Amino acid sequence: MRAYQGSGIRSQHPCGRGLSGAVFGLLSCHDPRRCLPLPDPIRCRRQLPGAAMTQLPGQIIRQARKARMHSLVSPVPALIEVRRGVKEVIAGGTRLSVPAGGLVLLPEALAMTICNIPDAKGGYEARALPLPRVAIEAAMSRLPALPRPGAARPMALAALPDSAAALMAGFFAPSPFAGLPNDVLNLRLEELALWLALGGAVLPPPAPPRLSDRLRALIAADPAADWTATRAASQMARSPATLRRHLAAEGTSFAVILRDTRLTQALGMLQCTAFPVARIAAEVGYASPQQFAARFRARFGLAPHEIRLPSPEDERHGAEPARNGAMPGVTSS
Repeated sequence: MRAYQGSGIRSQHPCGRGLSGAVFGLLSCHDPRRCLPLPDPIRCRRQLPGAAMTQLPGQIIRQARKARMHSLVSPVPALIEVRRGVKEVIAGGTRLSVPAGGLVLLPEALAMTICNIPDAKGGYEARALPLPRVAIEAAMSRLPALPRPGAARPMALAALPDSAAALMAGFFAPSPFAGLPNDVLNLRLEELALWLALGGAVLPPPAPPRLSDRLRALIAADPAADWTATRAASQMARSPATLRRHLAAEGTSFAVILRDTRLTQALGMLQCTAFPVARIAAEVGYASPQQFAARFRARFGLAPHEIRLPSPEDERHGAEPARNGAMPGVTSS
């Protein structure tokens, strides 16, 4: 774990420590050219006497330019509330367009095309809350008669009940939830999952994790480390040859996963912090900011700084950051 001096926040691998050990905050993909994790959450942390540090899992995603990303697969469900702009999600024959005020529950283990579209004032903003499977399954155990779908798909929600909306807000800093012991926070996540299920947002049972997902989680814990296939294989209790063979069977490789994990950790920092690009490059293992920028553009189709800057067209129209957005509603096809 790496602390940023003077920032008052820390960036930690989103493995769910303190949240029942669930691995969350990562995306993997079936297309090895497009494997990327969800941005690494920047979590508020507070030490309580006699209690473990509480990690608020919620993260705020901000983006200034449209970006479309294909074949993304999340190993952990995530509840997304769009606050500005529009989020488009295409998967499993479902196409959703979620405007400001709408929500979408993204399942794990499903290839998705996701596009974040800034609003007319030049900004996209969303609250993203990873939902550990342990919380979802605990909630579902309270509803044994509730049928579960056989196939995963993204599900749109126009709004949450007031109590559920207030509960969700508690997972984002600043929040009194930061003072809760982890076990209590786990119960709050289970309660939110129960609200979702009662509202019809029900996921299929989870699928077993793939080796590539486990490797991404390992690298994401310290993306700046001097990672090699030998080092990773040792930490995963297998030989390098076995690691490579199993990854090849999943249609990917160690080099692809290493590169994409680092670049998408950087994407998260660009979206969630104000850190300079050079610092972000170093934090994810790139000694050269120029090499980082070139790799980032090749991966995402735009330069790192463009994530934060409106497009020239927006600037010509005098775009200014909006303070809020409130146009609830969801369209689908």
